[in-house]
Amino acid sequence: METAKNADFFRQFNHAFFQGDREFIENNITDDVVWTMVGTESIVGKQAFLDTAFGLEEGYSDLEYWIDFSVTDAKKAALKGKMIRKTTDSTPKVYAFCDFYVLNDENDCKIKELTTFLVAIDETVESS
Repeated sequence: METAKNADFFRQFNHAFFQGDREFIENNITDDVVWTMVGTESIVGKQAFLDTAFGLEEGYSDLEYWIDFSVTDAKKAALKGKMIRKTTDSTPKVYAFCDFYVLNDENDCKIKELTTFLVAIDETVESS
């Protein structure tokens, strides 16, 4: 996979993740994917990944987000940005994130490793 295509793929993956597109995510991760959210135990396997991302009430779905920076090569990428998640009382909470991706190979182009750094930040969100 060419680097330019990688950049688009990783942005599409992030978009699908934040918009709750389970089918896209499921089709683009390996069966033995490992997701490490720094500070927690790693999640191993496709079903565990999907359950974690989409099985929770507060899972990823229809989140506002933006990517500030991305770096890609033939099999790896790093994307840095922010996302906004509503709390249980509907107050918006801003998080800074950085995701590091590793593909299984250049031909299959499925994610085999994802490492996520996620930090809540004190930032005011403008109401739309």
